[in-house]
Amino acid sequence: MTKQPMPTSVVSLSVNHNLQETSHSMAARSEANAKSMGIEHLTLDIPWGTPPFSAKPVTGQPVEQIAREARYHVVFDGMTRTGAHSVAFGHHADDQVETSLMRLARGTTELGAGGMRRCRRWGMGTGDVEDGLGILATCEEHKLDYVNDPTNFQPAVTLRNAIRQMLKLQEEGKDMSALSGLPEHISGALEKIQRAAADLQENPMDLTGGIHQLHGAVKVLSSRVEDVDNEVTLHLKNLTLPSPPGTLVISSHALPAIVDPTVRLAFVLRVMRYVSFHPWGSLRADGNRRKSSIQRIIDTLWRSDGAPPFTAGGGVLWQPAIFSAQRRLRVGTQCYDLKLYPGERRAWIACRLPAVPFHALTTSPLPPKLDIDITERLVHAMSRGDDSLEVLFDCRFLVRFDLSQIPEELVGALKDYQKTGVNVRIKPWTKFYWPKVLLQQPLCKDTVYAAMMEDGRIDTLGYRPWISMEYIRLLDAS
Repeated sequence: MTKQPMPTSVVSLSVNHNLQETSHSMAARSEANAKSMGIEHLTLDIPWGTPPFSAKPVTGQPVEQIAREARYHVVFDGMTRTGAHSVAFGHHADDQVETSLMRLARGTTELGAGGMRRCRRWGMGTGDVEDGLGILATCEEHKLDYVNDPTNFQPAVTLRNAIRQMLKLQEEGKDMSALSGLPEHISGALEKIQRAAADLQENPMDLTGGIHQLHGAVKVLSSRVEDVDNEVTLHLKNLTLPSPPGTLVISSHALPAIVDPTVRLAFVLRVMRYVSFHPWGSLRADGNRRKSSIQRIIDTLWRSDGAPPFTAGGGVLWQPAIFSAQRRLRVGTQCYDLKLYPGERRAWIACRLPAVPFHALTTSPLPPKLDIDITERLVHAMSRGDDSLEVLFDCRFLVRFDLSQIPEELVGALKDYQKTGVNVRIKPWTKFYWPKVLLQQPLCKDTVYAAMMEDGRIDTLGYRPWISMEYIRLLDAS
């Protein structure tokens, strides 16, 4: 394994965004607080303009979104440096309400209106919706010092700030004219929130009822989401058939038994998140949760007369299939109107949306994440004396290299790779875009070292097993 630092019990991390005058003083104060409690602390600076980071965002850009993505990146780096396996973010109940309302502005369903989940795998968010103000209440109870970002109270800066100010004015019974003059995109989103909150079927939200009433409303929605998640997990266990790696085959015959519209919605989103090539837990993996797109998927899957292949976002292709008692899978347009024979079942297979036509997979240019040159990473890992190297392929497969077993001829070929043009790459193959590792040399045929097969087995093509591959997407609700 790659050498990793030994983790301590608790490590404090703070991010210096360098986006305002108080950035440095807030980071310094966080460091002082941690040290006063005897806790190791790291201040993580965002190196704006240094790849993969964008230039420092300016007014007119989605500053909050850009800062969040950069923050998560450096926090993950801090976790790696300290050996941490989990991270707790300082969200409180007000954050939960604001997140719920922001999602309503984007047109979410009650699933999104349930706010952040208590615990998520990395990249999916994390939250704490315990009674009271959560983090702030904890700080005050134990007399811990904390910092309030002054820009949090400027409604023209972000939608979240405007929501915060709107709720404050309503709770205090003050005139809402203080919110006049906001940028058009923020004022329009506030109007959309008010309409969407009133239209929630399960638990309408009264924005004039004060923040404490909204705490309760979001908590009810969050509990409802947990119940729906449990029901979806049960349905998936009953409906999922043996599936090729990176795909999900769902039996069609029992789909009509799922009648709750919200459960149907959550079922589709769970499948999309599992199959999508977009980053784990991102809105893009959920098809941006567009109601019309998700409803199209639901309407098509639950039809009794079948339908041809289609896509409706999220990087997922849905295709009709027939699954036999011999575990033979037939996929394609012809399957939705074929006569069934004894032991066969109609099914749907959800798989990665092709980046290029299958027949052109080996000849067409591929997106960077589907054609990964790992030559330098291999060489550097070996020079450092690392035992292994891990590479994420297509946001779905983890490819591991056991450097103690690397073929000697490859070690020799890599010695002067910059001069000879030799390179080691991970590329996709088959219509399901499984990974394969190959060596490319000028004027020579590619040497394939390993490829994932239909049953998930890794074919090392006669070489000693030094490469492993694993599909790392999960079907559970976390």
